[in-house]
Amino acid sequence: MAEPRFTANEVTPDLYRSFTVTFPGGSLTATRDVINSIFKTSALPSTCSPSETTVNRKEYSRTAYPGGPIGQLIKTEPYTLKNYSNGRSSRAAAGEAIKFLINGSFWTARLSGSHQNFMDYLCENLDSLQGDSTYWVSNRGKPFLVTHSSGAN
Repeated sequence: MAEPRFTANEVTPDLYRSFTVTFPGGSLTATRDVINSIFKTSALPSTCSPSETTVNRKEYSRTAYPGGPIGQLIKTEPYTLKNYSNGRSSRAAAGEAIKFLINGSFWTARLSGSHQNFMDYLCENLDSLQGDSTYWVSNRGKPFLVTHSSGAN
């Protein structure tokens, strides 16, 4: 018989809220208990650590009227855009329903992005995965397996 994932003291309403883990090329949305069963809690991205993108705009000119002489050259400064995870209303609201095999039972999640991008993310982050392997099945029934060892470097 499989061991329970959480003790009675750890079960909170927060475990049944949907959360999103974003990765390059897509995102995965599932309830917190499913995400905790796939990924180590310490390796999950923090919601207070936004992804940052620096934006550099081109300089441009202004004229007093269309076709007129250049009156002013406008220079711009680079700025930073911050993207904070926004939980349930994230980019993964749509996407494909997939199933993860956890303790002998299948649990559902929603995947946006390609299977290849998700597998690349899993393979690049083996240390963050729970257990010795991660098995999931696409909406069309294609199985995917990532083998890893929790104690391996």
